[in-house]
Amino acid sequence: MDNQPLDGIAACVFDAYGTLFDFNSAARTASDELGDDWQRLSELWRQKQLQYTWLRGLAGRHADFWQVTGDALDFALATLKLDRPGLRTRLMDLYLHLQTYPEVPRRCDSSAPAD
Repeated sequence: MDNQPLDGIAACVFDAYGTLFDFNSAARTASDELGDDWQRLSELWRQKQLQYTWLRGLAGRHADFWQVTGDALDFALATLKLDRPGLRTRLMDLYLHLQTYPEVPRRCDSSAPAD
């Protein structure tokens, strides 16, 4: 790959969630506590996260991403009747450290040239 600078580029945007970051990894990591419910929780959590974002946008009642993520998790936990002490906090903490998909290159040195 040519490492020449790109002139005239003011911003670079990409879809991180579902493309680079595996949003299922938070619930999957907590599968020791969630058991077989981890996948249903993850699917419902993500579905509500998207729905809440769209609905709030259409209604002009925006909320930041973290608020929407927490509200969606609250809905998913209540729907699946997963009322366990500390579970919400654990899942939200895990969401701060989502895993990437296996095919996403991992880089430790941000100054290194791209492959």
